[in-house]
Amino acid sequence: MLKGLPGDSCQCPHWGYVLAGQITVAYPDRDEVYQAGDAFYMPAGHVPEAETGTEFVQFSPKEQLAETVAAIKANAQRVMPGG
Repeated sequence: MLKGLPGDSCQCPHWGYVLAGQITVAYPDRDEVYQAGDAFYMPAGHVPEAETGTEFVQFSPKEQLAETVAAIKANAQRVMPGG
């Protein structure tokens, strides 16, 4: 869903806390795993993947998040039937 952004990765930093489940975050040089009870910081250039049922709170800069959301929406429209 991040295709078209630089490096096909999220360019918005995020701070947050995992309430339940697990998030795996891929970077060009490593992967990081956050589980329930972990606080996190994801700098620009990441590709996140959350397990089904994962719950988390996330804080992000408004303008950068809007750019990422726009790319995700555009990619979702391309893969959806009739999109």
